[in-house]
Amino acid sequence: MILTAPIFAFGQMTNALRKPVSIEIDGYAAKVNNRVITIGEVNDALTPLLPELYRQFKGDQLKEELDKAFDKARDQLIERALIMEAFTAKGGQIPDQYVNENIKSEINQRYKGDEALFEQMLAQQKKTRAEYMENVREQMAVGMLTNEEVGRRARVTPEQVREAYEQNREMYYIPEKVKYSIIVLNKGTTPDDQAVKREEADTIRRRLLDGADFGETATEVSEGSRAADGGAFPWMQPKDVRPELQDTLRTLPAGEISEIIETEQQLYIVKVEARRQPGYKTFDEVRLDLKNALTAKERQRLHERWIDRLKENSYIQIYD
Repeated sequence: MILTAPIFAFGQMTNALRKPVSIEIDGYAAKVNNRVITIGEVNDALTPLLPELYRQFKGDQLKEELDKAFDKARDQLIERALIMEAFTAKGGQIPDQYVNENIKSEINQRYKGDEALFEQMLAQQKKTRAEYMENVREQMAVGMLTNEEVGRRARVTPEQVREAYEQNREMYYIPEKVKYSIIVLNKGTTPDDQAVKREEADTIRRRLLDGADFGETATEVSEGSRAADGGAFPWMQPKDVRPELQDTLRTLPAGEISEIIETEQQLYIVKVEARRQPGYKTFDEVRLDLKNALTAKERQRLHERWIDRLKENSYIQIYD
């Protein structure tokens, strides 16, 4: 892609795009049989992506990403031209009535029914209403024929879904997890301070064993970061918590209070609230998501095969 003119030709790019990166304003980008795809058309398709590209990338990397985005937009327009030729060859037509209904729906949804705002958008894009209608007509035609050639033919059998589950069962492994609460006491620095803290920890644990509510007690006495939440932690894998607590979290039965766990600087009392044993999600749990994923993959396969067939019967020229 040759870059020759200021990026501001794309339109409203705001002060965030002060450093000019250039693009060719017009000329041939590609030709599909007798249909010419101009650089301007590719740029129009590319415009919505520019703010994010400029936000993420700078310098040479920005130029590289712009080139990739340009090529992708051009390829999509080539596909669209191929599909439109196939639609026309089949005698397909989209009457003005349906196009106008589609535009009216868009005005209601995007502009809250305000025709003036819609006309303002057309002016900003330097398009006439007739040009916009033709663009919508093409979009509808492409959608209709794609659904006919791809969407309706993408089928996945229950046997295929089951087979995919069995072959990829490890994807649905659920590791052991525990939900727990914790009371933390800082030991202090002197032997006297540490003795007082150990006695305090003993007293707290006896209260808990006598039936005191763990969450309320943690809020009252814990010096840990979760005190305000009753010392509660979300579901965690034991391997993901600090090493001094891992053995307790692996072995302590749900609902029970741990012994006092002492580290170099702190004292811990742990309660395991609930425990999830390791296992696998059942087929019924994943069946719908797996079917949708397989169907999407099949649609992509059918789409690529269809476009390849259309390309085989067409003359396509790409201009660099």
